[in-house]
Amino acid sequence: MKQAYLTIDDAPSRDFTAKMEFLYGHKIPAIFFCEGRFIQQRKEAVCTAIERGFVIGNHAFSHPHFSDRSVEECKQEIQKTDELIESVYRLAGVEWSAKYFRFPYFDSGGDESGTAYESKWNRPASEWFQYSRKERRDELQQYLRELGYRQPRFEGINPKYFDTNLLADVDVRCTYDQAEYWLNEATAPWGLSEEAVILARIEEDLPYDGRSLNCKDTVDIILVHDHEKTTALFYRIIERYMEKGIQFLPIP
Repeated sequence: MKQAYLTIDDAPSRDFTAKMEFLYGHKIPAIFFCEGRFIQQRKEAVCTAIERGFVIGNHAFSHPHFSDRSVEECKQEIQKTDELIESVYRLAGVEWSAKYFRFPYFDSGGDESGTAYESKWNRPASEWFQYSRKERRDELQQYLRELGYRQPRFEGINPKYFDTNLLADVDVRCTYDQAEYWLNEATAPWGLSEEAVILARIEEDLPYDGRSLNCKDTVDIILVHDHEKTTALFYRIIERYMEKGIQFLPIP
């Protein structure tokens, strides 16, 4: 049986409650990585998600490329959202015992700019995890540790398919990106502006190239998004996962 952890970025949208209740009804656990600015708008909805047993992660306050911001600005993005999440857990009457963080765009702040970070993916894979400003990146990793953030204790991920540093840092990455945020985008690569192409990724068997949902000898960390423009597609994606018999594991 294929197993996976579900992670959902950019929450909570206006459709957050319906998505959360859908997952709850199907007994699918998940981490919702939330932006602080949206938590401010929908505290009660996030509180309900906590009461339902979902994990709330920190996805920065305003979702910037961290390589475009000063170290102090980056720390403020983390801290403001940290304080908001803490307040919502307190409101829910639940101890916030597992603190997880995901960088917006996975940009951990070690490149010359957000543009430089995005351009890395067009270069050889050997250069993807090289950082021109490694000291900045290391400082942000240390700051996360000081605030109590840690890597979830993911199990069953086969290292032969993924970057060797996938689980080495404090921040949470993924092994499978559904890429549904490209829906209807004219600049989408590989035809991902089309719903059919996005859904077809689920059936591909290319574990060395980021499409590993059909590979049974590894557990995956799946990434989808809580975007309003893809709400209808969100349900089709989750339903396709269920049809495939993917077992979603509790967040460790």
